Amino acid sequence: MAKRNNTQRSSQTRNNRQTNSDQQQSSGSSQGPTENGIFNVGQIMDSFYKWQPGENDDEGRAIKNTTAADMVTSAFQTQLATGMAQTQSGISKDMMQHQQMLEREAAGEARQEEFAYNSKTMGQQFDLQNTYANAQYDRDVAMEAAKGSQRRDDLREQGNQNRLTGIVKGEQDRLNIGAQGAVDRQNIEKQQTAQGKREQANISAQGTEDRANITTQQEAQGEREVTNIREQGQADVTNIKTQQSAQGERERGNIGAQGTEDRANIRQQGDTDMKKMEKGDELTAKKSNRQSARARSLARSF
Repeated sequence: MAKRNNTQRSSQTRNNRQTNSDQQQSSGSSQGPTENGIFNVGQIMDSFYKWQPGENDDEGRAIKNTTAADMVTSAFQTQLATGMAQTQSGISKDMMQHQQMLEREAAGEARQEEFAYNSKTMGQQFDLQNTYANAQYDRDVAMEAAKGSQRRDDLREQGNQNRLTGIVKGEQDRLNIGAQGAVDRQNIEKQQTAQGKREQANISAQGTEDRANITTQQEAQGEREVTNIREQGQADVTNIKTQQSAQGERERGNIGAQGTEDRANIRQQGDTDMKKMEKGDELTAKKSNRQSARARSLARSF
């Protein structure tokens, strides 16, 4: 098919050239030097074509025949060259198409191989990353387990130390509370004793002073009443003596009752203070026991 097309194109080209040559021959007489070329080739070719050598002009016929033979040979060679060029062009195009197909196939195979290699590389990278992630996860889990175990051990040891500290502190607090209670009781006893002695001394001094005042008052009053009695008579003296005797007895009874009542009040106050101190010691001890129990309970919770 390609060879037939090349032959048709060669025939068409030859016909076009012949038509152009005929047109140039027919119009050669009307063309100027410029249209026929610088060397007036058109006129020369017209003259040569119209030249007819004589019968005896062997050289002329030889030149004409040689020129015709050369033209035929040139046309034939041109025709062969044109056909060969067309054939070579077709072969070249077929070769280029074939080469392009081979290159496409080679490029496709290369891309497929590259894709396969890249996919395999990516798969291997994923496997390696997954293996590394799993190993890192196992290491992290083991590390967290070790940290948890160490934390529990630390908490257990801290709980033991806290319990021991609480026990020692409780014992020390109880000893301190007991010592403080003993010192407070001694201070209270000393304070109550001193206060009792002061109050007794005050009561004794007050009684002495009261008795002295009463004696002075009674003496003055007695002198006044004696004067009055002397003026009022013996009857009033008897009444005054009776009244003074009764009043002295009452006042002495009042003073004795007051002293007895004051001593009872002081004793009652001392007993009340002792009970308050004992109650305070008892509450303090109970509070310390509750704190110690809470500390032991908290320590057992660990």
